[in-house]
Amino acid sequence: MKRTTVLKTAAVLGVASLTLAACGGSSDSAETDAAASEPAAAEEAPAEEPAEEPAAEEAPMEEAPAAGGVPLYLVDGNTGNALGEKLPAGTLNGVKGTIPGAENTQDFKDALLEVDPELIDFAYAPESYDAVILAALAAAKAGSDAGVDMAKELVGITNGTEICNDYAGCLALLQEGKDIDYNGRSGAVNFWDAGDPTSASIGVYTFGPDNVLLPEVAYASGEIVPDGEANPIDGKPQDGANDGVFKVGTFLPITGSLAFLGPPEVAGVRLAIKDIKAAGGIPGFDKIVLEEGDSGDTSTETGKQTVKRLLPLGIDILVGAASSGSSLQVLDEVTGAGVLMISPANTSPALTTAPDSGLYWRTAPSDVLQGAFVGGMMLQDGYTKIAIMSLQDAYGDGLNANITKAVTEGGGEVVANVVYDPTAADFAADVAKIKAAGPEAIVLIGFDESAQIIQEMVKQGIGPNAG
Repeated sequence: MKRTTVLKTAAVLGVASLTLAACGGSSDSAETDAAASEPAAAEEAPAEEPAEEPAAEEAPMEEAPAAGGVPLYLVDGNTGNALGEKLPAGTLNGVKGTIPGAENTQDFKDALLEVDPELIDFAYAPESYDAVILAALAAAKAGSDAGVDMAKELVGITNGTEICNDYAGCLALLQEGKDIDYNGRSGAVNFWDAGDPTSASIGVYTFGPDNVLLPEVAYASGEIVPDGEANPIDGKPQDGANDGVFKVGTFLPITGSLAFLGPPEVAGVRLAIKDIKAAGGIPGFDKIVLEEGDSGDTSTETGKQTVKRLLPLGIDILVGAASSGSSLQVLDEVTGAGVLMISPANTSPALTTAPDSGLYWRTAPSDVLQGAFVGGMMLQDGYTKIAIMSLQDAYGDGLNANITKAVTEGGGEVVANVVYDPTAADFAADVAKIKAAGPEAIVLIGFDESAQIIQEMVKQGIGPNAG
């Protein structure tokens, strides 16, 4: 009999509760990535007053071999097969990583592969898909594709009484005058006024000996109780609003440190548009148009140039960015133009109450949730002396702070906390600081540079499978 552990953790946005359950990667249920293994199912939660309850009987999952050296934990910025391809075989064997999102169904993966046969990962494809579907349903409900009008419908269509799971079914209910609750490919979104989901899932993945994610994943479902002040939805409609064309723009990483996330996110957007068209489109609009753009990363001007190109085209919604820093770079310009912006992957808590005229939303949860879970998971696995190495940006800083909070409040100690420059040519000194602290486990929060950092960890004898 497997056990379900409920973790209750004080969080910046309120109280986050996480319920852990194990699933096979081939099952037909809700969302996230390519595959992985079983997180250590802890008998005790590291946070306050854990409560346990029995879960349904399941077949035991295949256990991944334990990693040698100092155990390494990864997070969504580098949990994926793309990272494994850059490292010698066996480097990541047994390493765990997390990605926000529910379980991907095989039919959804197959549909994405029809859109892009070259996909090797599926991270944030469901959230990208849901961003477009939600905007289309909001436009249908409002009878308008003006950003301010769509934004006013997003809370309502994710918190109603009639649950629906696809565009066609939800649209039919709306046309009947029903109050819908869209539960999509990324699970139940349940927006609150500040534009964040109040419920989400976290997937725990494990790498196998070939540096590829194993075919089983364990999921934690969680809730965040909203806190703070939401920005009022205001401003004028964007240029091109209500012209009979529903125009979707993408602001996703085709180049830069998160380029590995671009293909699944773009595929999610394209699939959503395909499904909307197959269901007859959006009532009141003659057609749907897609304008794709590259967000790049914050080290270049690519994202700013993309926004300058897309806004004059009269886009009604901008899907992106993947990087929280990239979104913050253009947030004022996009929302100031009246355009609805929905990110499928931003997790920085700084975006919850950032000034946005109520037009910035995201289908991925704040790192208040992921940070609480990652910190708790390491403690559950038996490690109390934790080292954190994180890139210096809005994403890294926010996740670092919430992991630190979970570890210290759970009775552990952060023995080293190294914030590094992701554009540095060499990470030897940063890794040496981690080594000198003698941690029992390390969590790495990074992007494309993570492969170089992990190789340096192995070189210094503290990387996974280095011993």
